[in-house]
Amino acid sequence: MSRERLFADKKDIINAAIELLSDKGYESFSTRSLAARLGVSPMTLYNYFSNREEIIQAAIEAAYERIFEEFYNDLSSFFEKDSFCPLLGFIEMGKKLLLFSREQPKIYALVFIMNIMPYHEQPSVQRLFSITLSKVKDRLTAEEIGQDLQNHIYLFMLLVLSLVQNVYNGNDSHDINAFEGNIQIAYDRLLKPFEKFFSFSNSTIR
Repeated sequence: MSRERLFADKKDIINAAIELLSDKGYESFSTRSLAARLGVSPMTLYNYFSNREEIIQAAIEAAYERIFEEFYNDLSSFFEKDSFCPLLGFIEMGKKLLLFSREQPKIYALVFIMNIMPYHEQPSVQRLFSITLSKVKDRLTAEEIGQDLQNHIYLFMLLVLSLVQNVYNGNDSHDINAFEGNIQIAYDRLLKPFEKFFSFSNSTIR
């Protein structure tokens, strides 16, 4: 009985690749193992992708798009409405990145840590930050401080990513309160001074 089968599009392959990367990680990922999971021969995959790396890149982009949609839907109350200062959304983004690193550690490592391929430079990876930054600037009451604020947001997110990586690497892995406390300190130093340039009704998240 032939193992060959046709796919209507690449989605089934990409979804299986995401699952395999989540289970096994980059080093153990192969077209042979992916084909076995799909119940096809490895050569079938080359009807849709040129090589292993192209499959991985498509899988990472798709996984990040899912994360982006979930993140932005959850954070829209900060960036789309005037109930909160939009800068508080970056604190929540940090918490969600930590959750992502715990729920999908191998995907997280590929996107944010490993330097195998420049996945972190892909448009899908940058999209969350660029869109949220645009929303923040739209709500500024003083356009002249826009660039200065952007620089501070960039520094804040660098610190957040470092803190998440610290937890990911096993440092203070069980002390979530310390993680959130460090994010709050970074926020108070870098972003809180800019709150006066926004109009909002609630000064705290809770």
